This record gives sequence, structure tokens and C-alpha cells, in this order.
Amino acid sequence: MKVILMKSVKDLGKEGEVVEVSDGHARNFLFPQNLAIAATAAALKQKNEKEEGQSRKMKKEIAAAGDLAASLDGFELELEEKVSEGGVLYAAVSAKTITDVLKKEGFNINPEMVVMKCPLKELGEHTVSINLPHGFEAEVRIRIEEK
Repeated sequence: MKVILMKSVKDLGKEGEVVEVSDGHARNFLFPQNLAIAATAAALKQKNEKEEGQSRKMKKEIAAAGDLAASLDGFELELEEKVSEGGVLYAAVSAKTITDVLKKEGFNINPEMVVMKCPLKELGEHTVSINLPHGFEAEVRIRIEEK
């Protein structure tokens, strides 16, 4: 009997695969535990439509990430922060701070995307890398000036 796996099953296959199993295994184990459904024409059609929808969604996400990376790459941020007499910032500029400023500029990123060795504590220009979904990467220049 051919079945479509609804969840990954050890020694059978991954979710969404069509596999051949014995009738008893399907009726007594896979169906009662909602691990698989019978591979009927309607079920196969629905599976193909779902995969096509996911493919279209993935293409849109990749295009959006590429556009975001292109617009972010080389973008310059100017921050004004309070500085001590020694030229050291009172509050370090963290990934969260950078994310908040970029969101105000219209970029939709998360603090986890910002790659920094350590928070920025000095005046001047710094370069920060931003890792976007689907392997895209952009570099943003940050200029920190005295308030």
C-alpha cells in the first residue's frame, strides 16, 4: 500500500514522502497514530499543491532577503551618544541599539542577525555585519559621534 507520511518515521522516510508499506503496518500503526495517510489521487494532488505553495513562498522570501541585503549593504548609520572625558561611551552600542535604529529607518531585522564581536564602546566608524535569511549578508557602517 502506498502512503504519504505526515511526519518523519524512522526507517521509512521523511514528512511528505510517498512510501510503499504493508497493508497491516499502515492500518495498525501508521494510520492510528496519524503518521501517514493513504496515497489516493486526491491526497497526492493536495500534497503537490502544498509543495508548490511552499516553493512559491520560498522564492518570495529569497527575493525579499536579497532586496533587503542590497539595500542594507553599505548603509551608514549615524549615532550620537554620551561620552566620558576619556572618549569612552557611557552606554555601549549593542546589537539591540543598532536593530532599533535600523527599524526606524525602515529595515526589518532582528538583533540575532547583527554580528558583533563585542558591543561598540568607542567613538568613530565601525563596520557591523548583518546575516540575513537564506545566506544573504550585508555590512553596515556605523559612525558614533559625541552628543
